[in-house]
Amino acid sequence: MRRYLAVGLVGLATIPFLWVGLAPGKSTAASSKQVGCGTERWSVKTLADPAGRRLALSPRAATVRSLRRKPVPGYLGLRRHLGVERTTFRMHARLVEMKLEADSDIHLVIADPTRTGATMIAELPSASCTAGATPTARLKMGNARKAFIASCGAPTGSFLRLSGTATISGVGFFDQIHGQTGVAPNGIELHPVVGISGVSCGGPAPPPPPGGGNCAASYPTVCIPPPPPDLNCADIPYRNFRVRWDVPDPDPHHFDGNRDGVGCES
Repeated sequence: MRRYLAVGLVGLATIPFLWVGLAPGKSTAASSKQVGCGTERWSVKTLADPAGRRLALSPRAATVRSLRRKPVPGYLGLRRHLGVERTTFRMHARLVEMKLEADSDIHLVIADPTRTGATMIAELPSASCTAGATPTARLKMGNARKAFIASCGAPTGSFLRLSGTATISGVGFFDQIHGQTGVAPNGIELHPVVGISGVSCGGPAPPPPPGGGNCAASYPTVCIPPPPPDLNCADIPYRNFRVRWDVPDPDPHHFDGNRDGVGCES
């Protein structure tokens, strides 16, 4: 009887240790989180995931327009085995505006040089937030960010309009759409940027064309007065212009029916 009692006590004593082993590792996750960096799919965004660490980062030519047409994967979790999120793209792009995000990324809105409104996002992570990536990848990301800041200046927490161009290389990434400025209709980004050259920021973009000083804030690259009257695309000379949805009374004339950030799209 004493022997059975002793065995029972030992078993009870081991239960807490078994429970600790089965419980979620919350403390480990919290301790590994980098201060001031992001969380959602962060290892994929910074090439720190196993598949990202194996990428060769050899770019292939692309355009903003071609990437905006890529189909969205059915599941956004681990890096896709094939396709966009395992491909490095290089493109010549127009720089539209930039902002320093809360996760320490430089949020850069870019567009094809020949199209006015069709935009997408490129992200340049901070070196302090790329732990886990290979030394080569970290060097490429760090050098790209330094080169961009050297040419365009350090971004702030507010969007600064740009008017230059650059040749940008970055790994394809599909983000959840949550109203980001400049987001592509399929949520595709270059995230992270691993190379940038020929940067010509050109300072702040010129003001919109004159329109009596009464321009709707939702159309930052052209000057279209707010209603009344309610205008249609046939009533204005502009096509493929940018539409902002993060301002009061966005798209008052309903030029951007599919909400992809491009007005009167041709």
